[in-house]
Amino acid sequence: MRNKLFGSIRAQMSAIYLLITVCALFFIGKMVSDLMEDFLVSQRTQTQRQETTRLALELGSALEDQDSQGLYAYVQERAYSMGGRVLVLDTDAVVQVDSASQHNGFRLPYREVRDVLLGGLESSFGFHHVQRDAEKTGLLPLNEESVWTVYYTAPITRDGSYVGAVLYCASIQDVVDSINDVTRQIAMIFVIMMVTIVILVFLLSGWLTKPIEDLTVAIRRMGTRGYGVRVKVSGTDEMTELGNAFNRMSERIEDHNRVRDEFIANASHELKTPLSTMKLLSETILYQDNPDPAMMKEFFGDVNHEVDRLSRIVTELLRLVQEDAGTQELLPECMRLDALADRVCKRLSPLAMDKGIKLKTELLPACVRADVARMEQVVINLVENAIKYTDAGSVRVRVFTEENEAVFQVSDTGIGIPEEAMTHLFERFYRVDKARSRSTGGTGLGLSIAEKIVSLHGGYIQVSSKMGEGSTFTVRLPLYTEAANEE
Repeated sequence: MRNKLFGSIRAQMSAIYLLITVCALFFIGKMVSDLMEDFLVSQRTQTQRQETTRLALELGSALEDQDSQGLYAYVQERAYSMGGRVLVLDTDAVVQVDSASQHNGFRLPYREVRDVLLGGLESSFGFHHVQRDAEKTGLLPLNEESVWTVYYTAPITRDGSYVGAVLYCASIQDVVDSINDVTRQIAMIFVIMMVTIVILVFLLSGWLTKPIEDLTVAIRRMGTRGYGVRVKVSGTDEMTELGNAFNRMSERIEDHNRVRDEFIANASHELKTPLSTMKLLSETILYQDNPDPAMMKEFFGDVNHEVDRLSRIVTELLRLVQEDAGTQELLPECMRLDALADRVCKRLSPLAMDKGIKLKTELLPACVRADVARMEQVVINLVENAIKYTDAGSVRVRVFTEENEAVFQVSDTGIGIPEEAMTHLFERFYRVDKARSRSTGGTGLGLSIAEKIVSLHGGYIQVSSKMGEGSTFTVRLPLYTEAANEE
């Protein structure tokens, strides 16, 4: 349960938002702290550096006019007024005067002193963290135990020559304390904001991931039930699109299951009918002691008819499965649709003659790129159906071109198709007149297979019919021309 919680999208989203927020707040806090530190420190050091330079100029003239006692008094006074500690050094960095009277005679090793005495700089400064127990080497201001200080130095000149240097030591601890206070406040605000953001992110992530959780539950239910699962969708965002896509997928699966169940039921029924008939005929002969030879011949003829019908059903089922699975690849070639229609009509003309039906043809040249064997199957199916379902009159077969299409059309004067049956005409095992279809050997798969083959060739079938007057099936295929072939 714990792994599921921390591995959920909600937890991941919360962690990502939290990480981004932490980085952003840390960057902002650091930037504010650095900017404030730079501003306060630069303002303080610039002012005190100027004061140190001015003090060095004053000491240049004071060294001529005053004795050591007067100089010490002057240095003490200036140190007090400047709020720090002042030391006067000679050119060897040895302390001559110390306002705190602690480092007289000491040689100071600091970089700031070397910068002005040896480096020739007009002024220099540096930061030092001074401890009371390091007083022998440090310059801790009076009444301080541990502070951050700044050492400012400037050269003392007389008549254009260096005669020494002044070192001004001032505490900057108040600035450091101010920066630390601000940093603590920023940290406190940071913590408060973090807690607030964690709560808000947790709540908002729950709201954002709710559709995902619902979709996950729906998918699990679909895995158990298989179909009939929907999710509620609202809004126009990506999650709504995902929910709509799931609902559409669920509908397709439901339709697929329905078609599959109907297919299985129809296939079982179609296979069961000839088997039941053969069983009945076989039992009739089997249980007769002295069966009449003429009757046996008639019965065996009926059995043979049912076997042929069963064979046709199995063959068409296998063909339909192959078309759906796409296991048989098309072998397209340039072919004359009119020549194919002429061959089929000549082959089926005896069937029309047996029924006293006129088979008329109007065949104009038309080339298509198609699999000859499969297209022949379409032509045979449509012409044969027209003959079977026409009791009197004629069947007319036409081939012509229309714009960029090759048209194959079969019209009959048969019984026609009811309007309510038109939308189901190409469904598998659908028959308008089931009793008549069985008597003519129909399986209800021919039109479905024909429609599938035409679709694979980039074409389509149109149907028009009127009860009692006949039907017209029109197949339209892309016209194949030499110009198209060259391209």
